[in-house]
Amino acid sequence: MPPAARRSALARLSAVVVLALGLVLAAPATASAHTGLRATEPAADSTVTTTPQAVTLTFTASVLGGDVTVTGPDGTPVGAGAVAHDGAVLTAPVVLTAAGRHTVTWSAVAADGHPLDGTFTFEHAPATPMSTTPLPTSPSPTTASPTPPSPTTAVPTPSPAPESPADPGTDPASASSDADGLPGWVLPGVGAVVLLAVAALTVRGRRRRRG
Repeated sequence: MPPAARRSALARLSAVVVLALGLVLAAPATASAHTGLRATEPAADSTVTTTPQAVTLTFTASVLGGDVTVTGPDGTPVGAGAVAHDGAVLTAPVVLTAAGRHTVTWSAVAADGHPLDGTFTFEHAPATPMSTTPLPTSPSPTTASPTPPSPTTAVPTPSPAPESPADPGTDPASASSDADGLPGWVLPGVGAVVLLAVAALTVRGRRRRRG
């Protein structure tokens, strides 16, 4: 083989080896670049005025699975169940019990086996403040309610009958006699009889002394 042809063959072989080596080295980086977190709900660094029931992560390509942890303002986990996986979406149910900044820490595995992870936060600011005051308990059905005292019925006191005025034509003596049970004419009549008897005896005595 002429020297010129030999050099041309070596150059082509070297180019093929370099190209193959470049493809091998670039394959993981290409797969990793094509799989990443595309969107979240709630969005990163956002403020929500409603209370979400779940935190959702959507990737640019399907993932093999992952994990999502959500913590409240005091660092307490607020997850309410297992993380659901559907293709390129991870869904973590939550129960938010307080207002403030919540932190989402996540990890996933890309389709080529490359690990992915990250962290973002969102602010929970409900329009109506969340109250922790316990509701008043209803009274026990066995507790008897106090019976109000029954009003006392007032008995009316009979008023004295008005005295009838005395008859102006009635003689006081007759009134007093009537009160004693005797007729009014008895006493005057007896007095008159006594006086007549005394007068008769006096006259009779004088005649005897003259005779």
